[in-house]
Amino acid sequence: MKTLVKLVRYHRYLVDEKRREVRQLEERVVALEQAIDRLDARMVAERIAAAETDLGSADYGGFTQASLVRRADLIGELNEASDVVEEARNELLEAFAALKRYEISLERKELLQRQSRARQDQLDLDEVSLNGHRRNGAVP
Repeated sequence: MKTLVKLVRYHRYLVDEKRREVRQLEERVVALEQAIDRLDARMVAERIAAAETDLGSADYGGFTQASLVRRADLIGELNEASDVVEEARNELLEAFAALKRYEISLERKELLQRQSRARQDQLDLDEVSLNGHRRNGAVP
């Protein structure tokens, strides 16, 4: 049973590590989404600024083109990060399923041991009672 306890502890550690990994990857996805939103907001602000001045409109085309390239890059990174998050979540589910199998096995072994101890305790009590009954019945 010591081995089973160690396996449960090890798999809990693995599940915790997978959870941390998934959380970090999800934070990366959120950061990429925020970067895209900031870039979109900056593009809108630059468009407004370019419309208000004649000098800004000359550089606006280059800025827009560079921003669209950067946005496409960010979206590509976001898609890759989302795929990695999905894979990590699947690995987490597999690790959790393995942990549950070991926990259930450990619980069953502990239950069997408790039942065995309870049976043995009951047999001991029955023997003590029977011996007491014999002693009391033997004395006239």
